[in-house]
Amino acid sequence: MDREEPPEHHEFHGPRQQATRIPDGKPNPFYARHAAKLAKLREECAVIAFGQRRALLEEAEWRGLPIMLRFFVLTEAGMADPDDALRRGWREYPDAERSAIRATLRAWIRELDALSALTL
Repeated sequence: MDREEPPEHHEFHGPRQQATRIPDGKPNPFYARHAAKLAKLREECAVIAFGQRRALLEEAEWRGLPIMLRFFVLTEAGMADPDDALRRGWREYPDAERSAIRATLRAWIRELDALSALTL
C-alpha cells in the first residue's frame, strides 16, 4: 500500500523553540494581538445575541424604577426639566442624556454598595 506523505504545513518553522522571556509588566505582543481580536469577536457576538433584548431590558428597568427615584436620577444627571423627562421612555432620551443617567446610577451604586450598618 502506497502512502502519500502528508503535506507539509506552510507555517512549520522547525522544532519548537523556547519562547523568549518578556519582562514582567510588558504584554506579550502575540497574546495582545489575539486578545484584541477575541474582544472584538466577543463584542460582535454580544451585539448579535443581546442587542434587541438589552434595549427591552433597559426600558423595563427604567419603567420599573419608582417615580421619585427617577426624578432624583434625572435631577442629579443634570436634566433641565425633570418633570417633562419623567414622562419619556428610556429610548426617547438622546444618547448623551442616557450616558449621563447611566453614569449617575453607576456612581450611586458604588457609593451605596459601601453601606452595611445602615442596611441591617
